[in-house]
Amino acid sequence: MLTTSLSPRSPLWHAVLYNALLTLVYVMTAKLGLLYGVVHGNATLLWIPTGLSLAAVLLGGYRLLPGVAIGAFLTVASTPVPKWVALSVSVGNTLEAFLGAFLLRRLPHFDLSLRRVRDVWSLLLWAAVVSTVASATIGVSSLCASGAASWAQFPKIWLLWWLGNLMSNVVVAPILLVWSQPPRWQVSQLLEFAVVVLLTSLLTLVAFGGWIVSSSVQPYPLAFIVFPALIWAAQRFELHGSTAAIVAVAGFSTWMTLSERGPFANFALQESLALLWVFIGLTTVTALTIASSASERRHAEESLQQAYAQIYQIINNAPGVAIQGYDQEGRVVFWNRASEQLYGFQEQQVLGKRLGEFLLSERDAREFERLIQEVARTGQPAPLREWETHTASGTLRYIISSLFPVQMGRGQMQIVCMDVDITERKQLEAQLLRAQRLESIGRLAGGIAHDFNNLLTAIASYAETALARQPPGHPAIEEIQRLLDTVDRAAELVHHLLAFARQQSLKPQPLNLNQLLQRTVPLLHRLLGKQVDLRLITDPALREVRADPTQMEQVLLNLVINARDAMPSGGLLTVETANVTLDAEATQAMPDLSPGEYVMLSVSDTGTGILPEHLDHIFEPFFTTKGETGTGLGLAVVYGVVKQSGGHVTVESAPGRGTTFRIYLPAFAGTED
Repeated sequence: MLTTSLSPRSPLWHAVLYNALLTLVYVMTAKLGLLYGVVHGNATLLWIPTGLSLAAVLLGGYRLLPGVAIGAFLTVASTPVPKWVALSVSVGNTLEAFLGAFLLRRLPHFDLSLRRVRDVWSLLLWAAVVSTVASATIGVSSLCASGAASWAQFPKIWLLWWLGNLMSNVVVAPILLVWSQPPRWQVSQLLEFAVVVLLTSLLTLVAFGGWIVSSSVQPYPLAFIVFPALIWAAQRFELHGSTAAIVAVAGFSTWMTLSERGPFANFALQESLALLWVFIGLTTVTALTIASSASERRHAEESLQQAYAQIYQIINNAPGVAIQGYDQEGRVVFWNRASEQLYGFQEQQVLGKRLGEFLLSERDAREFERLIQEVARTGQPAPLREWETHTASGTLRYIISSLFPVQMGRGQMQIVCMDVDITERKQLEAQLLRAQRLESIGRLAGGIAHDFNNLLTAIASYAETALARQPPGHPAIEEIQRLLDTVDRAAELVHHLLAFARQQSLKPQPLNLNQLLQRTVPLLHRLLGKQVDLRLITDPALREVRADPTQMEQVLLNLVINARDAMPSGGLLTVETANVTLDAEATQAMPDLSPGEYVMLSVSDTGTGILPEHLDHIFEPFFTTKGETGTGLGLAVVYGVVKQSGGHVTVESAPGRGTTFRIYLPAFAGTED
């Protein structure tokens, strides 16, 4: 983008100073051109002020146009022409600088540093070719009108004037624009740059110095021996190198040609000038194009590398998404940080390996490689797929992954895999299904218990009536009494079913679980026997809960009895109470609880543990792993009482590692009505 160092907001004295400096430089370079750049009084090979004016206005803005006008007027006024001619010529030169800058500024995204090929050609077309027409037309017309030149010579003089200005915009303007931003080179680069410029100058002197003379070979092909040095400068140092080399070539070739030496000296004046202009134009356009192309390619590569680096940073730092890359044979080619965190394998450990070697089972690994080959063959992403994996520590994880191809250029393809851990979601789904299943079973059990209880009431009523009608000592009395005992046991079963279904009558009251625990310790010791050690860990500042003491005692006894049965050879039973605060993250695993203050009661044993396939069913009524010795109602009662009390019960177990039940009850902070 165009930027100006002399903005409209700059102080006035800045503008005056810059314009005075531009006028001085304009007059000095113009005098040099008049002294050394004119052939036979009418041929200006390279009019430096034209390129100087264009670069100054492009860099400093339109506020420098007065410096161009004054410099042009003073230059022409010092020659033997009328003053009005000097004024007219200054108007043409000023218009030329204005048009060149205006046309380039109108182009979208024109870059002063000429780093793109289109910027170079825009400068050549609009500033060098088009804008110079104004100066040449006005200047030559003024000379012819004043009698300094005849109108018959107008076309010839106009062409020479226009070509001299054009060459200046081609040679002088680029070096001023490019070098307005000096390069940041190291010492080695500076030395190489000096060597390139020196070599270019020497080759130009060799080609134009007339040192190589041969009667069998025309001298003008020697002019093109400078091209290797120009290409070297353009490729190695881009625009800074090419513009410096161009100035060396243009300066020495013009000097030698004016001294009637070099490959073009043996031709007539018009032909000599034409060949020199063609040579300078050809070398300049070629060098600038090569340099801008190299600069454009380098910036594209840097942008591409920066984009790759940004993409790599995005991939590597993407939170919660494990991203990997695979070749078409299924070997790992990159492994982002989230993959390391999810699976526990570092990138250095997995590069070049297949997933079957460290992550997936043999069957899943074959399926994964089949999907990779399918994606590589079709070029289409694979459908979303769930996988069961194990981390480096052996932890089971469930993931959902997507596979899709990425073209890497030159026919190469990588397969990218994006994994999202859904283990918690799967666990929550399982918990929700388990809760729904228990809820359904509870409704069924409650309905059956109510109907069964009505039948038991009728049976007991008839039995008691029959018993009352029997005379003392009648043989049927004993059988009727057994029937009533059986009814009592059935009623107890109904009571358990109603507890599981959360339909029993509770009498909640403020309750301290520590006090409940202390009251039941003697009973617990009798239940556990001498083979099981009982350890109590209680929080002395334990808060109260609102629950039925009798039912909570039943819950504690059921858990202790289960733990005792899981330790037939003895072990350690730990009962713990504590105040806990559950946040939103903690309650995600317990959807029936809300964040807040709770009291925890845990019962842990060192027994045989529970198999994973049994964990989903342990709270179901009549489900037992004790064979004929278990009723399958103990944990069902625990579940029902805790749920009816507004709490939640969890279980953690593994075969051979014991079992821990944790009960969470809302802390009671109110007063009893």
